[in-house]
Amino acid sequence: MQYRASSFWYLLLLGCHDTADASTGAKSDAVPIVAAATIDAGPTTPPGMIWIGAGTLKAGTPKNKAPRIPDEEMAGTDVSLNGYYIDALPYPNEAGAIPTVSVSRDEAEQLCAAKGKRLCSELEWEHACKGAANATYEYGDDYAQDKCATGVTAEEAARRPTGDRIACKSDFGVREMHGGPWEWTSSAWGRGHKEDLGVLRGGNAVAGELAGRCANAIGRAPSTKSPVMGFRCCKGETNPAKVELSLTTGRALEQQLKPENARIGRAARQIPGVTLPDTNHFFVTSAWTWRPAANETLILASGCAAYENNIKPVGCALFAFRPDSDSKKDVVLAGVAADVGIQEMVVAGDSRHIRVRGLMSQGGLYARELTYVYGRVVIGDKKFK
Repeated sequence: MQYRASSFWYLLLLGCHDTADASTGAKSDAVPIVAAATIDAGPTTPPGMIWIGAGTLKAGTPKNKAPRIPDEEMAGTDVSLNGYYIDALPYPNEAGAIPTVSVSRDEAEQLCAAKGKRLCSELEWEHACKGAANATYEYGDDYAQDKCATGVTAEEAARRPTGDRIACKSDFGVREMHGGPWEWTSSAWGRGHKEDLGVLRGGNAVAGELAGRCANAIGRAPSTKSPVMGFRCCKGETNPAKVELSLTTGRALEQQLKPENARIGRAARQIPGVTLPDTNHFFVTSAWTWRPAANETLILASGCAAYENNIKPVGCALFAFRPDSDSKKDVVLAGVAADVGIQEMVVAGDSRHIRVRGLMSQGGLYARELTYVYGRVVIGDKKFK
């Protein structure tokens, strides 16, 4: 994945980069077969593998869930997959062994082929991770750092022996898909980029909540060999489904000349932590369309719920929401009580950072910043001028 330098997450994710030496460990007893929670019964499973029955994967992350990388993930799209086998653990698929790393994608494919197997496609990998319930993480929908020992650098994680993180398991029974090295898949990086990149899944990074998701991926040149990149094998006919993501872009920030008052008013009623008077009206003073990343369009708005004696503004707020084609499902991402006098809203350095300048009701100027962080919006404190 090509992480952007546009938020602090980028610095945390530098743990994914390649700096350490390769390390391998001695073989031990084969992994016991784990009972799989499959949709169909499946044939006799080869030793050390898990049968994943035919089923439906909700690929990527729905647009109103976070964290999410809109220009690199499908939006919770239903994908039908036929049954296949997958190794219970990263190659060499033996409990107590240190995963094999520092191999290119072709070399990983050859090592799988030598065992009568193949590399998994990235959607097969994601399905095995999410399980029948299509969970965000292999162990469920809520991030838990201790389950897979995520949240550390990729270099540290890749040297760990496998088999001891019992809770790091999908409901299919596939183990340690995160917390160790990144894993090559057979897929190409179909996300609108021209570069010839291969896809890796799993792995680890300091930003564990983001990197530890089953939908997360990175793109690297197929010839890359790194001590933080390994693989696991699959078996059976390859599913043809793949990630094909078109990238929709536009101007980072545009002021709306005629804001949709009704839509903004309904969204305003959802603002967490902001008390608005009991009124069906929200008087919009200004609104902007914000595109912090490809495939992400938000609305920034400010206004008040009422005017006392038709003069004094009451229940004023500044907030960000994600519009939906069904206006009743607009979702507010962040909101804060605010003075009505927004004087200026500009892009601050890059599309993921917005600086607001405004006039306080008692006089004087203030500024605050809005930051887009992988599907979330953070509104900074007011700074006085």
